[in-house]
Amino acid sequence: SEYVYNRQKAGFGDLGPKLAAAILKRVTAWGPRLERPDEGIRATVVGASQYTIQVSGSTIFVNPLDVLPVRNVPVITPDLPLEEEELNVDAIAASIQTALRRLDLHEGEQAVAMCYRWGGSATFRRLDDFVTGVRKGLSVHLSKGFPLVLVGDGDIGGLVGIHCLEEQKMTNPIVSIDGINLKEFDFIDIGAMLETSGAVPVVIKSLVFPTSAALG
Repeated sequence: SEYVYNRQKAGFGDLGPKLAAAILKRVTAWGPRLERPDEGIRATVVGASQYTIQVSGSTIFVNPLDVLPVRNVPVITPDLPLEEEELNVDAIAASIQTALRRLDLHEGEQAVAMCYRWGGSATFRRLDDFVTGVRKGLSVHLSKGFPLVLVGDGDIGGLVGIHCLEEQKMTNPIVSIDGINLKEFDFIDIGAMLETSGAVPVVIKSLVFPTSAALG
């Protein structure tokens, strides 16, 4: 669609430009008026088909509610040491910073979504050490006022979010959701909370094409 609306000139080794030109030719001959959308889509057909929509569970935490929706948030999946009974704050922070550098997100120019796999019990001490390590690892982003976006694969999102606000007195907006599996190179959109269920719609956009020859 970026080619259809003349917002993209360069080619990427696929059929995008030719397909757009053919569509424009057909539409022009057909007669309908094209409306220019506010946002297009830059994924290939394969990429678009990999979009999935999930809804988080009821154990999420969002504060304030008007922080949502957020769109096109890149995902990091640091290798966090969360299995030990005593969590290492510095190791958690270092793993997060390594993941940020790996995706060239370490300068804190935009919000990021940190995906984690919780292990062990959810005691006060473990939650506190985890949140402290996360805040230290994302300190550059948080210092610029970006929201803290955490995505877990279990049912601990609400506890983590509450701890950030109530115990650590975080002033940044907090979005802590769970029940979702993400991977690096994903981007997510998180919609406004649904009043009827207290859940949020999540769109996961994958930009990884393992069998694509376009990757060179």
